[in-house]
Amino acid sequence: MRNYFNYFTEVEEYFLTKRGTHLLVSPLDWCLIELWKENEIPLHVVLRGIDRSFEGIESAGKKPPRSLSYCHPAVVQVFEEYTQAMVGASPGAAETQGGDQLSQKALLRHLEDLQESLQQHLGEAFTSARALLAALRAEVAAQSEVSYEQIDRDLNQIGVRVMVALQESMDPSELKELQAQTKKEMKIYKKHLSADMYRQLEANYLARKTRERYGLPEFSLLEAVSGESENPF
Repeated sequence: MRNYFNYFTEVEEYFLTKRGTHLLVSPLDWCLIELWKENEIPLHVVLRGIDRSFEGIESAGKKPPRSLSYCHPAVVQVFEEYTQAMVGASPGAAETQGGDQLSQKALLRHLEDLQESLQQHLGEAFTSARALLAALRAEVAAQSEVSYEQIDRDLNQIGVRVMVALQESMDPSELKELQAQTKKEMKIYKKHLSADMYRQLEANYLARKTRERYGLPEFSLLEAVSGESENPF
């Protein structure tokens, strides 16, 4: 697996450099980066789209945007151009991202942490999620070569099940409040995203808010890679 965490940090740092500020991007912008990654938009394409957005801003004499959502139309446009250019290209012609591979030990530790984080939650969905995580741990431990991309897809699917179960178990008024907060914070994104992308981002951001409310870790390899970079030993 290519360096998962690198995709996020590269986009964030590049955007902030173009803006000329050291402030971190918002959690919602982070979800937008995740959406680009989920839709398999290569890192170099995203950076090129950010460049194009700022070129337009500078030529129009406007102030730098406060949100990555402003760059989304240009990112999509560049990705469409990239996709068209790649049609008929020879295998391996696409640009790739470098990066270190996540260690097997860190992956096993992350899977164990996810299992433990669900211990306090009762119900069939959580029991099933813990069983799936245990099966993934056994699979990873038994393999000499791990398919990190497949593991990441499996984790995201488990995460979706867990988030749905949590939202179904919430008090209706609490869930409604969380949904209202999500819609309010996403208002500035609506004019920059297509209806489908907006709905996808809204679901991802609501899931993030739900996970944070219950103190659950990220159901992806992002947190595992981040944790290993902070504490490689």
